Amino acid sequence: MEWYILKSVAILATLLLFYKLLLEKENMHTFKRFYLLFAIIASIGIPLITITTYVEPVSESFDPVLFQLSEETSASESNSFEDNLLFILWTIYALGVIFFSIKFIRNLRELLLKIKTNPKIKKENSTRILLQEKVDPHTFFNYIFLNRREYKEKKIPKEVIIHEEAHAKQKHSLDILIVEFLQIVFWINPLIIFLKDYIKLNHEFLADREVLKKGIQTAGYQTTLLSFSSGHLHSDLVNPINYSSIKKRFTVMKTQTSKKTIWAKSLLLLPLLGILIYSCSTKEELEKPNSDPTAQNQPLEKATPEMIREYNRLASSYNSTGDKSQEINDYDRMSDIYKVMSPEQKKTAESFPEIEIIEVVEDPKATPEMIAEYNKIIGDLNETGIIKQKDLNQINKILRLMTVEQKKSAVPSKFEILPPPPPAPPTYKKLLADGATFYYQGKIIEPQKAQELVEDQKKVNMQITYDNKKRPFVELTDKEN
Repeated sequence: MEWYILKSVAILATLLLFYKLLLEKENMHTFKRFYLLFAIIASIGIPLITITTYVEPVSESFDPVLFQLSEETSASESNSFEDNLLFILWTIYALGVIFFSIKFIRNLRELLLKIKTNPKIKKENSTRILLQEKVDPHTFFNYIFLNRREYKEKKIPKEVIIHEEAHAKQKHSLDILIVEFLQIVFWINPLIIFLKDYIKLNHEFLADREVLKKGIQTAGYQTTLLSFSSGHLHSDLVNPINYSSIKKRFTVMKTQTSKKTIWAKSLLLLPLLGILIYSCSTKEELEKPNSDPTAQNQPLEKATPEMIREYNRLASSYNSTGDKSQEINDYDRMSDIYKVMSPEQKKTAESFPEIEIIEVVEDPKATPEMIAEYNKIIGDLNETGIIKQKDLNQINKILRLMTVEQKKSAVPSKFEILPPPPPAPPTYKKLLADGATFYYQGKIIEPQKAQELVEDQKKVNMQITYDNKKRPFVELTDKEN
């Protein structure tokens, strides 16, 4: 929001400076009228323009890692400060909107009240409001406000009436209302005040030109302006004869601007607008869409040398031992690296092994329902001293699942609970029927060799593990003497 305000102020300042230096004193008042209205619209609209630039897509050559900051306390304090500051700024802005709205409504109400309560004389292009108080002639839309006594005594010169009718005919009050509305919303831009003064002064230039077109002598008209510009305060919504602008108006009345000058200064505006649009608009970069459908399935980036070394280490570990089991984490890592490798890298790297994944599952713990059942059985045992065999089997089953913390919080037993006897080790025939793979000293051996070693149990230790498909892996090692 702050960048929008700064850009808006900078644009309006640039356009007003261009007007002040090159346009204000030139006799091209109709062009200047629309230029000044355009200036405020440009200052509001140009910062909202978005210039999109398309760039070549760039893929990251590293694995994405999510970093989470632990400084939650300081972050929350910072957010709280920003929220409070934002609330204060919005409150100040709202108060400014209310202030300028009240000021606008009050001025408009005063004008409408004058129109309603004072005598009116309707003419062809305007309505003249005759006021009791001493006022300078001024105009609001088609209403021309004049002093009643001076009007009836015909003390108001013809050129003054022509001047005010020019304001009414050219709808100068519409320009002022537009700027007043914009000032309510964008009051934070202080340059709108200068813009409004420039617009009102240019209205005077336009009205003066209409008077001189009627054949009124310049010298006599200037004398009349001096006599009818008292410097009284008027509403911001009207076009009065202003004494402070008389000197500039006299200078412009004598100025003649050639068409060549008008065209030259108008064309200078084009590069200025181009610079403002480029420098004060919002820039946005978007990646170009990939137009090649086959390229979308190809890796965007080669694997890094570090990734190749890691892949070769994991793959060669399997390929050298012939181990068909692999932890999921290692398999996923090898698979991810292999996917981003280029065809050339795949040719020179270790071949991707065929892996049987052994899923590492954490030991389950007893559920709350199991704990409740265990406590009930132990409670009955403590009271009666008797336990059924099925209950004994059940509490032994639950005990194997219970964690250390669960055992500490469970109901203690007054009697010693003997664990169930371990299951008999599976026989060689059972292992062979289940498709067991036998290892001796880390190497795969034939089933016949394994049978000889198994039958001579005094010489070897046997350790049995299972993969996720319940297939046994039998590791045979020599017993220590």
